[in-house]
Amino acid sequence: MRLRIEELTISGTTRTVHFTPGLNAITGAMSGGKTATISCLRALLGGDVNVVPELKGRTTAGTVLIGNRRFRIVRPLVTTDTAKIDVAEIGGAEQAWRLPAARLEPGYNLTFRDWYLQMLGLPKVLVPRAPTDETSPLVPVTINDYLMYCVLRQDQIDSSVFGTPDNYHKDIKRKFVFEIYYGIFSPKAIELREHLRKVSVELKTLTADAKMLERVLEASSFSSSAQLQVQQSQAIEQLARSREAEQTLNRTLDEPATVSLRAQIAASEVDLQEADTALHSETATVARLVGLRDQLVAQSRRITRALVAERLLSDFEFHTCPRCGSDVPERGGEDTCRLCLQNPPAVIPTTALVSEQDRVIEQVAETDQLIARSRERLLLLQQTREAKAALRAELGAQLDRLTQGFLTDQVDRIRRFGADQARLEEQLLRIGEALALHQRLQNQGSRVAELEREREDLIGRLDAARHRNPVAEGRMADLDRAFENTLLSFDAPRVEPRPGSYISRKNYLPIVDGRSFSELSSQGVEVMVNVAHALAHQLVALAHPESILPNLLIIDGVSSNVGHEGIDLTRLKKMYATLLAAAQQSGEDLQIVVVDNDPPPIPGVHVALTLSDTDRLGHVSGCDHFVGFALALVPDPVDRVV
Repeated sequence: MRLRIEELTISGTTRTVHFTPGLNAITGAMSGGKTATISCLRALLGGDVNVVPELKGRTTAGTVLIGNRRFRIVRPLVTTDTAKIDVAEIGGAEQAWRLPAARLEPGYNLTFRDWYLQMLGLPKVLVPRAPTDETSPLVPVTINDYLMYCVLRQDQIDSSVFGTPDNYHKDIKRKFVFEIYYGIFSPKAIELREHLRKVSVELKTLTADAKMLERVLEASSFSSSAQLQVQQSQAIEQLARSREAEQTLNRTLDEPATVSLRAQIAASEVDLQEADTALHSETATVARLVGLRDQLVAQSRRITRALVAERLLSDFEFHTCPRCGSDVPERGGEDTCRLCLQNPPAVIPTTALVSEQDRVIEQVAETDQLIARSRERLLLLQQTREAKAALRAELGAQLDRLTQGFLTDQVDRIRRFGADQARLEEQLLRIGEALALHQRLQNQGSRVAELEREREDLIGRLDAARHRNPVAEGRMADLDRAFENTLLSFDAPRVEPRPGSYISRKNYLPIVDGRSFSELSSQGVEVMVNVAHALAHQLVALAHPESILPNLLIIDGVSSNVGHEGIDLTRLKKMYATLLAAAQQSGEDLQIVVVDNDPPPIPGVHVALTLSDTDRLGHVSGCDHFVGFALALVPDPVDRVV
């Protein structure tokens, strides 16, 4: 995949750096800011921000070509992993993004690093943090890891291969990235690896738990499962016998005398309840009769008043007005009242009132007789209830005397039965818990055996999934040839006899004439080997269009420890010539950026930037309008969430 940096600008500086396809050089004094420029380029490519103090807090902008699409990127030089980065496509669909640098936030579903993975067509995969540890968790492969093969840093070029020997986890990532680039990596293997991790974690946990449980049981009195089962059976039998004896004792309490007394008490309580009911009923009857007598007496009094009024007022006529005293003339007829001229109501005959009065008097007499009889019955009921209550109390006292004497004789046995049953129940509980632990230990043993079989099967499937295919073997053979030919073109020092140079199939590190990188005795040779190794990967990627390795190579310190006189200068020129030839032969597909203290020793190299002690990268311009200018180049994002 073609990846090219076309332009770089830093806010507050006086320059804009333009890069071309092919071989570009950044030169100048050692304190001019060449490595800081590379740090800014790495920030544009999604790397971590690690710049000199003079550049911290500023903003860098650049134009990057990915495939056939060109993008403008504006990024603040801060280490915050949620700092927002603006990206806009130049031409084409003219899409725009505003993305957090490395960590997702609410409202975003893509980071700047993940955006690079999408644009470059690099797979987003998870790999184990420690492959030799089956319980190791999975970690993501980031754009930093993928670009590891594209950047040779100054502090690593003469000491290690991509800085991995000093970083165990980075070395693991390097191996997985190599397998991804060369078709060895299998997503199925990662799925199997994750399944293997879960199985291994469970297996490790169960094994540790089983060992601890086994030690606990061995150190206790419950070490033998068979003995526990025997003790459990014996305790169950003893508990059953104790309960049966207790039931027998309870039955002896129900002797005939006690049973008879209890029956009499029950009958007495029924009689007492009936007496209470009859007493309440008779009391209510007396109250009703007294109320009826009062009503009859009141009615008799009203009739008496009517009879008296009839005798005394029947012949009374009004000849004088009772209000004003005037004479009342005779008026009206025989059937009308002289005073009010109205027809008076019909008058009940006196004989009827007398008869009614006699009847009421007779009813009062009868009611008095009923009240007297009810009061006599009420008194009798009260006496009966008192007698029955006394009988109930006497029967209860007799039962208490009988049972108290019997229970006093059996109290020790009752207590002993209760204590024995409590002890046996507690013993059964402890035995049950111990047997449950033994059963758990057995289940864990079965599960451990099952997990071990599953683990062995997964390891076999994992080895089969990671088996190299012929295509990958062909690419790696091409890599060996490209590495050897590049070293020959550099005229790098060799060790006699020359067995040749290749890439180790074990750790994917370069082997030079039978020596590993750590066994090379010269830092200058290490620089040439690192450059040849990185360039060989680019040459193989260019020869295989299906390769996903980004076609960009940044070399910081290309002449470090190489020397600039005699044969060393010749070798340096050959190294430059090889890099230039590789860039030119690729057309516009490969871009190489080298950093050197001195100008290129051969012509044809585009010098993109020259720095010095007086003209450093961090030189501040007179008026800093860069941020507004850079943002003006970026159209408004159509959607901040991609």
